[in-house]
Amino acid sequence: MIPIPEFYIYPIYTGILALTLIALLPREEIKRLVIYGIVFGAVTDVAIIGVISNLLKVGGHISYYPFGALGVAFFPPLAWGIWFILFFYFLPTDLPWVVIYVFAAVGTSVLFSNVLVNMQIFVWNYGRILVPFLIYGLWFSFAAWAYKRLTKHHA
Repeated sequence: MIPIPEFYIYPIYTGILALTLIALLPREEIKRLVIYGIVFGAVTDVAIIGVISNLLKVGGHISYYPFGALGVAFFPPLAWGIWFILFFYFLPTDLPWVVIYVFAAVGTSVLFSNVLVNMQIFVWNYGRILVPFLIYGLWFSFAAWAYKRLTKHHA
């Protein structure tokens, strides 16, 4: 088996997410949700990574050369944008289910980030469970709340 350089994981994962998005969602829904994916996924990821990597030194992307510049990996924001389109599309309407859904998404993201740590393409400097859980928990909870508020008149 030919070893794949670590930095190819980012475009491979982003491609898999993009194919999943195209396979599962109708085109009209992708168009409707793309702005929310950009804002709550891609832009927020860059902001969070900027804060936790550069200011707080909590963690961040590593081994993304040549797919990045100025300390920003190019593919993770794209992947988060796609992921949030999927997240919003499947977001339940009833509050108890929203809480369970967000909790499951947070848990899955913590597990996946630890896979990336094991692959040496991401790093957490202050714990691999609690700190990521808090970051993802705040991020996804806010995104779900904001999305619900922004789209409630369309329901």
